[in-house]
Amino acid sequence: MAAQLGFQYNVIESYWSRWSDAEITNLVAYANQEGVKLLVWKHARMLRTPEAREQFFKKLHELGVAGAKIDFFDNEHKEIVDLYQAILENAAKYHLVVNFHGCDKPTGLMRTWPNEITREAVRGMESGRLQDRATHETTLPFTRMLAGPADYDVVFFGPRKQNTTWAHQIATAAIFSQPMLTYAANPSNILANAGADLIKSIPAVWDETMVLPPSEIGKLAVYARRSGDTWFLSVIDGVEAQTIQVPLAFLGTGGYQSVLIRDSGEGADAEQVERASARREDTLTINLRSGGGFIGRFTKK
Repeated sequence: MAAQLGFQYNVIESYWSRWSDAEITNLVAYANQEGVKLLVWKHARMLRTPEAREQFFKKLHELGVAGAKIDFFDNEHKEIVDLYQAILENAAKYHLVVNFHGCDKPTGLMRTWPNEITREAVRGMESGRLQDRATHETTLPFTRMLAGPADYDVVFFGPRKQNTTWAHQIATAAIFSQPMLTYAANPSNILANAGADLIKSIPAVWDETMVLPPSEIGKLAVYARRSGDTWFLSVIDGVEAQTIQVPLAFLGTGGYQSVLIRDSGEGADAEQVERASARREDTLTINLRSGGGFIGRFTKK
């Protein structure tokens, strides 16, 4: 399913450690056949010594695994801060990427060790008790995410999305961007979604980003982002339903083909997918439900 979605990586949680080397090798071979690389989860306490790190990363390299999601650092004592660099140095030796979880916010270390692709350091989709996700998610782009990539685990269609809509959830993938964009939804639910084609096309990195009015911390985030000649307009709303006007002046000259995903009518937990033409002289009217959202892809004709 990752291959069908065009996703480049798949994370295997802790149960991988119960498999034999032969089973892991077989899975890596199958994943490579599908064009998908594998990451495995590991508890940080198991990597406290140089010997443990060397053994772990060497084994991943030999098995053909692409990297690790390393979890539960949980404090900022000096030995833990030093552990980040030690892990990255050892992983780089074996050409492995790293995703830190249960960790502190980024401080620029990935400029020295670019094999650190992202880190959590955010109250993300894993936080099942978070009730007001609409306010939370319209705050983070202007606070935590200024520090660097945040592995929030975007796009979820089940009850954990709380007071946000499906369109809002899809739009977070283009706002909570990071070099490794992890999706929370079951891949079968993404493939079955009416907006699957657009979701598949959302990049993990961008050539240009514009934060547009009337964005406001905790109430509304409106982002225009470009990848090559393609633009995405993404909007996530806080708890107050509203209607906004967004000029498409960020587009280049000439015509564009657009795919738009909007909130459906009040009370319906689904989205509307529209196809139309667009030009930079146009202005979009976007009706947002409480916790609503919008995402549009504009492809150069």
